[in-house]
Amino acid sequence: MEGNRKEQGFGHIVNTSSAAGMGPSPICSAYSATKHAVVGLTTSLHYEAKEFGVKVSTLCPSFVDTSIFENAKAINMNKSVITQQLTKQKMMSSQKLAKITLDGVHKNKPIICPMPMRKTIDVIFTIFPPLHRSLMSLVCKESRKAHIS
Repeated sequence: MEGNRKEQGFGHIVNTSSAAGMGPSPICSAYSATKHAVVGLTTSLHYEAKEFGVKVSTLCPSFVDTSIFENAKAINMNKSVITQQLTKQKMMSSQKLAKITLDGVHKNKPIICPMPMRKTIDVIFTIFPPLHRSLMSLVCKESRKAHIS
């Protein structure tokens, strides 16, 4: 971090998490836990740092069209199955993610999540827990197809 934002009296810190930090993410529990931690830390700092003129947001992208998936290692997972499942996802361009991020920073949103279904998933998670559990079970079942025993 450049300089001390607290002493400076202004600035905007954007921490990168993941959509996996926004709710249950079956099959990637450890990854999800670290991303939940980033969301928790950042949303707490969003309010805590306000007194010092410092703004804080967390970016929670999902599927962005970058080389991350090509370069990632699949531990105990069949990478070809994962790649096949990823091709079914509608990937967001990095330019669109950058625009959404800057819009979120401009609006001082504590959480910037460009996932189109996020609000719907939040409502289902909050108001219809049994439906959410069924959806997460389906996600888990589909994800296990890539697991190597």
